[in-house]
Amino acid sequence: MKGPLRIAGRLLRRSVRFPGIRPRERGRRLTVRMDTTNRCNLRCSMCPMRLADMDGSRRWHDMDEALFMKIAGQVFPGAWTVGISCGAEPLCNPRFGDCLRILYESDVPVREMVTNGLLMDEAARATILRTPPTTVFVSIDGCRPETHAAIRGGCDLDRVISNASSLVRERNRLGRRIPRLAFSVTLQRRNLSETAGIVELAAETGASAVGTVPLVPYRGLGCMEEAPDTGSPEYLKAVAEASAVAGRLGIVFTESPRASRPAGASCPYIEGWVFIDPDGRVNPCPYWDTSKPLGDLSSQDFDEIVRGGPYASLRRMLASGRLEPPCSGCPELAGAEHTELRK
Repeated sequence: MKGPLRIAGRLLRRSVRFPGIRPRERGRRLTVRMDTTNRCNLRCSMCPMRLADMDGSRRWHDMDEALFMKIAGQVFPGAWTVGISCGAEPLCNPRFGDCLRILYESDVPVREMVTNGLLMDEAARATILRTPPTTVFVSIDGCRPETHAAIRGGCDLDRVISNASSLVRERNRLGRRIPRLAFSVTLQRRNLSETAGIVELAAETGASAVGTVPLVPYRGLGCMEEAPDTGSPEYLKAVAEASAVAGRLGIVFTESPRASRPAGASCPYIEGWVFIDPDGRVNPCPYWDTSKPLGDLSSQDFDEIVRGGPYASLRRMLASGRLEPPCSGCPELAGAEHTELRK
């Protein structure tokens, strides 16, 4: 029976009709966040991509095809979730369709992409629908065009919403249920009052979910003043109102656990997450100082990295409770200094 069950599970994971029916497989525990390019068409106010422009040695490029295939062979088999974009804009990579297809064929149950939506034109949407991820997250940081543009480097909100709405219509016309559309929101002082409005915009666009995360200030971007106090009455009111609107409109509303993680909680990333940059360098979490990767898939195997000395040292440090940089500045660890992080 194992053979037929394995084949049935594979078909269900790829299915565009029944994405909710996914038998959990032994060994698939990993959440992977990776970029296939280091390029982006926008420069958002809070994004470390702005720091890259100051680096004269920066080489703008896409992930090597052989490296992507190595990751697909060594990392994807153990992954329950793969996000094929993380800090860059995936549609800047002309080979993104090939990456999406390989991910689709790898039978990873939860396949995600994050985009600012500006490049998601008719051709890009056709590529996405050909071998779809389970969810397309579109970054939306205001329900008013001027707010979204101020935060997202002049991004045209109306064009983004038009592209996202078209994706939903084209998906429905094909009789499919995936990709689901979701909005991803970086909450900060200047857009807190628009949180409920963003949920309403999501419903109008055809999105099924809205996820929020508080702004994390990075050194050199000058956005410390925009970082919200997640325990303040203003923040709690904005989130409560947005949650209520979401409930009324049938939208799934998710607030980052950072606002409610209990004191003394352990690192939520070290054992189940991995972050991979376009050069194959491996980092353990989204806040890591990327100048100090824990391994390099261009020259090492994945098992060698996650069982290697740097990972072992990090685990020992976290277990000791004596936090050192960059963990000592982590916004998710109790006892850490919540200040600007070096990226």
